[in-house]
Amino acid sequence: MGIQGKVYMRFVIERDGSITNIEVLKSLDRNLEKEAIRIINKLPKMIPGKQRGRSVRVPFIISIIFRLN
Repeated sequence: MGIQGKVYMRFVIERDGSITNIEVLKSLDRNLEKEAIRIINKLPKMIPGKQRGRSVRVPFIISIIFRLN
């Protein structure tokens, strides 16, 4: 399809390490959005954030770059 570009994603790492509330903030193409969401959904459980020794929810923003070789 010849599409390349950056997709900005926001999600929350929950207290148990799971990923929720996946959201696209900025994208150039709907197909890149779908692939970025698929990638985020495949991530393994994360180590949750800690505050005063307790696990807490952590919002996270990441950019995924799709580049053709």
